[in-house]
Amino acid sequence: MGEGQPLLALGVTLGQGRALIFRFHPNTNNPLQSLSSRIVSCYHDLEVSNKAFTFQDRGAMRSAIWSTIATIWPSCTTEPAILEPGAVIDLTSDETGEIIWLAYREPLFTQYLDLLRNIQPSDLVARDHSPRIVHISEVVLLEAMGGRGCCKRVRVQAGPREPSIFVFKGIDFQTYLQLHDDDDEFARTMVETWRRSSKLIADMPPHPNIQSPPKILVSVRSSDDDSVLVDHISTFFARGDLRTVIAAANSTGTQISQQQKAKWCHQMYLAIAHTHRVMHTFHMDIKIGNFIVDDEESLLLIDWEQRGAPATTLAPEADGTWDVNEQDTNGGRRATKLVYANGQQSFNVWNVFPEWQASCPRALELVEVFALGRTMWMLLSQTADDFDEVEHPNDVRITWGNEHPLPLHWIRMVEKCMEKDILWWRILQSSGRFKSHF
Repeated sequence: MGEGQPLLALGVTLGQGRALIFRFHPNTNNPLQSLSSRIVSCYHDLEVSNKAFTFQDRGAMRSAIWSTIATIWPSCTTEPAILEPGAVIDLTSDETGEIIWLAYREPLFTQYLDLLRNIQPSDLVARDHSPRIVHISEVVLLEAMGGRGCCKRVRVQAGPREPSIFVFKGIDFQTYLQLHDDDDEFARTMVETWRRSSKLIADMPPHPNIQSPPKILVSVRSSDDDSVLVDHISTFFARGDLRTVIAAANSTGTQISQQQKAKWCHQMYLAIAHTHRVMHTFHMDIKIGNFIVDDEESLLLIDWEQRGAPATTLAPEADGTWDVNEQDTNGGRRATKLVYANGQQSFNVWNVFPEWQASCPRALELVEVFALGRTMWMLLSQTADDFDEVEHPNDVRITWGNEHPLPLHWIRMVEKCMEKDILWWRILQSSGRFKSHF
């Protein structure tokens, strides 16, 4: 929250098919020992003079939040105001510890809609498609899903031959309240990221291994009766992403068949090749969690925000400490080499993807070939976990194991994707810029 705003914790729960937003305010009459004040202190990691003024840990705080919501749930869910767009339920406690609640339309809702007012259907769907637009009241929320921003599993009454379960993604009011600060800079950035990534998908040539643009958009009515687009919904696939599939197989000691692995590796390659050779752009977040398995057991590449690269699959030369340029090696006969230079000392100094896309797309393509290799290794070796301690790409240790041997030429192909450029390696050694972790 920005300076001058009241300190509060934000709790959201799904009820009656809607996301209900609960906020806890500190009690000004008894600011330290009241339940709401303790929740706020723990939520914001505020320094307190007595342990009784906060909670032992966030787990205890969460238990208190959900216990409080459960206590008032029967009475507050009968209040019609809670189902209105922009509604919040403010919670505080009196001197006796009794919870006091108030449901109302948050004034920030107008500010939220103003951020989204310029979003057009052409930003979210393919040019030749007339989308169906549904009001937020027609969307029944089933559960929150992982990932950045707002992502939920929902039910919408669709046509007789269309699925009824979808993935709801965009910038809902809950997400906005979590992002809001004094100048809304971060929220504005998130809205632009959603618009830009949606338009990228909408404008790209279709590919069977890249998720297609949404066909249904979600709107909210503003106070002046304008329809403002806030989300879109896409087909939900029950099997989930590849990370979930691998984890499920590992939990039962099952090996995914080599035929299936070969098919999926090929489809990963096709999606990334289409990205660079046809779309002339980049993905940036290539990982097993961004390939979903559709109903035909094929992979679809999703999540095109182009905002962050995971350390587990990022190529080491793209860690933000290097720059690159392409130099002629054969007197102008179209033979070139990539020359890398280390100009920084700390990891993640800058995001190389946009600049390299403009100045040296060949280098960026190699970065994503590396990410493709890491992702194929995770699939072939069924390695989906044990990455909690990974802070830099070189922290990942590539092992294949001997219990379920793979064809040797598969392993060689994947390792070649992750090879360090021999010429680059020599340049680093001869220039004195050799770093021990390469």
